[in-house]
Amino acid sequence: MTLRKLTLKTGLVGTLLASLLAVDACKEKTFLDVTDPNALSTTTFPTRIEDLDLMLVDLYGRLRNGFYNSGIFNKIGILPDHTADQGYNGADFNQYSLLSVLPSDGPLQGLWAGHYENITRCNNFLAALQSIRATATGTAQQKSLDLMEGQARFLRALNYFYLVNFFGETMITSEADKAKMGVPLWTDVAADIASTSKERATIGQNWDFIVADLKKAETLLAGHAWDANNKPRADIWAVKAFLGKAYVFTQNWAAAATTLKEVIEGSGKKLVTYDVYRTMFNGMNKFNSESIFEINFTADRKDVWNNTLNTSTQYGIFISPSYLEDDGKSEGTNGFGNLFIHDENPERFGFTDNTTATEEMKARPYQDLSRRLRAEKKVDPRMLVGTLQPWVDSIYVYDKWRKVTKNRGEGFPLSGNQAWNHRKYVLLDRGLWGGESESLANNMYFLRLADVYLLYAETLARTGNAAGAVEYLNKVKRRAYSLPVDAPSAIDYKSLTDKTTALGAGDHLANDPLKYERWAELFAEGHWWFDVARWRLGDKEAAYYKKVKPGALVWNDRKYAFPIPEREMLNNTKMKQNPGY
Repeated sequence: MTLRKLTLKTGLVGTLLASLLAVDACKEKTFLDVTDPNALSTTTFPTRIEDLDLMLVDLYGRLRNGFYNSGIFNKIGILPDHTADQGYNGADFNQYSLLSVLPSDGPLQGLWAGHYENITRCNNFLAALQSIRATATGTAQQKSLDLMEGQARFLRALNYFYLVNFFGETMITSEADKAKMGVPLWTDVAADIASTSKERATIGQNWDFIVADLKKAETLLAGHAWDANNKPRADIWAVKAFLGKAYVFTQNWAAAATTLKEVIEGSGKKLVTYDVYRTMFNGMNKFNSESIFEINFTADRKDVWNNTLNTSTQYGIFISPSYLEDDGKSEGTNGFGNLFIHDENPERFGFTDNTTATEEMKARPYQDLSRRLRAEKKVDPRMLVGTLQPWVDSIYVYDKWRKVTKNRGEGFPLSGNQAWNHRKYVLLDRGLWGGESESLANNMYFLRLADVYLLYAETLARTGNAAGAVEYLNKVKRRAYSLPVDAPSAIDYKSLTDKTTALGAGDHLANDPLKYERWAELFAEGHWWFDVARWRLGDKEAAYYKKVKPGALVWNDRKYAFPIPEREMLNNTKMKQNPGY
């Protein structure tokens, strides 16, 4: 708010100056030398701790760049892992569905540039902070600077996390992988044009840097808890959870076990109930007891639908469901409707009593069977969190509840494609169009407790504690079935090779609870692709999903790493491309 006031004031002064010069340009030439006292410059801003906090708020806001940009997330976040298939037949959608990404792709450039812009701003902030720290006096001021520095290092690490995971030559699966190509490491601001060309660091150097930033943040944020007005800020538990995740991704199992256990036992976080879980992705129930760090979006965003306020969530507009119009025949859409559930995913949730025929779906026997399976929990209840079932679920549009239909998109359905709609990020009880209801903006969960439980289960499995791993998998599963989290139940896994609800033919998750639970629990949240890449499941996933709207899935291992964008290859003379591109 302060920055906006400064901008407005500067504009007014400029207008007045222009007017005065026009009236009497000859009277006093020294007037031209007057400096606007409200203008921002490196000599006037930042000079105070309060200025730094304005910059820090901007760093949080900039997380909407890169991965969390709505257009990028809906292409890069969930198309490569096939938790979604595409409705819109666009070139960039095709690339990510087929995992045949070209260096010239626009969203790819946005992913790269967005995160590096954020990193540059983090580096600018840290440089300014050190300058102010040199003149700061008193314990209170130094503590404020410590808290700010800790948050900035957390945010810088978060941006590097996405860069190295998407663009690094490989995920770490062995010690030798650490020597392969990562992404350039920028720790300060480039002094001139020549210094903007930089070689790629190694994978190991990237992860060492991320861990170092987080460990420094851990020290700086220790012992501080944010009040209710500062919920979007990273705290010590966000840092520790992220650090634990980094240890899992680098296979530092001993450190991961210690750090994740600290979060579980010391953070005070607990899993929300299933009913809250169903609505925590669409703008409701923000900053709940399960949340560890959210990317915070405000409810007044105007850049989603024709530059006007809308009543969708930020991401829901791209996965908006189709519904039955008043004539009982035609299908309307409540947004762009660019992405749908891949046809193999209902079977992975355990729903095999399905049909591809619209008329059969409209018939009562199908609907009755569907409702009975749901009520008896014969299918994974997380199907209802992640998907909308055609001709059973409804959405409120134009003052009326309307049946959700099979979403056809452009050229849908493919043979054997159900074209179910997504559920997460979608508001069922209000329409999209302006004036129908208030706007809600859904936050994105970078870290939540269920993710920590699953990472901890993986860590325990890797360190020889299979029984402990199974218990943490069961905690997450029990919540999905609305059962007490800490009490044994009839739906519990008995081992790490027990049967899951994945019933599709040839599904490699059928007897792998550890992997299945991450897929089901975090469905369409932008995590599964990283799991696929670090577990080297690409060939198995391609064999299971078989095809997407643009065609058959053909796997090769180069697809684990995205290409360095063409623009970066042209501008950075020291840059090397990933193998195979």
